[in-house]
Amino acid sequence: MKKKDLPKIPYSKKVFVAPSKIHGLGVFSRREIRKGDTVFIIKGRIVHWKVKDEKTALQGEHWIGMGKDLWIDPIYFGRYLNHSSSPSCGIKGKVTVCALRSIKPREEITVDYSTTEDQVLWWMEDHSNKKGKRVVRSIQYLPVQKFKSYLPFIPRYFRRVYVRHHDNVKVR
Repeated sequence: MKKKDLPKIPYSKKVFVAPSKIHGLGVFSRREIRKGDTVFIIKGRIVHWKVKDEKTALQGEHWIGMGKDLWIDPIYFGRYLNHSSSPSCGIKGKVTVCALRSIKPREEITVDYSTTEDQVLWWMEDHSNKKGKRVVRSIQYLPVQKFKSYLPFIPRYFRRVYVRHHDNVKVR
């Protein structure tokens, strides 16, 4: 893909959009980003959507969950944020992408999509896994250790969904 074919996105000192080995285009770091630093803010149109069945659960390919029946249809960097089962980032609050660990220059910025999805009917294939195809499901299906390793970078609403589903899990 040539530079002229890339989408028009505002300049950022921290990140840029380029072809991804995971899927289509992705977001990459321009420089080293320290653990806990804000990487970018997700911007876009707010969507209210009620899931009724599997077809409606799979609506909105780029949407990022913000709460019960509440989504953001991202523009700019958020639109190209790819999934990884070993993500470099999580989401603090509802729209702030923050580093879960130190990120090297030119490393792809990724999140675990399950941390922004509460619909049990939702699923997707994981293209980031080198061990073959795996299915990603909503937050209720995350293993406890993985859930805890993402904290505090899981939006509060999704933390509550997880805790309700797992009686024995305590979250600060």
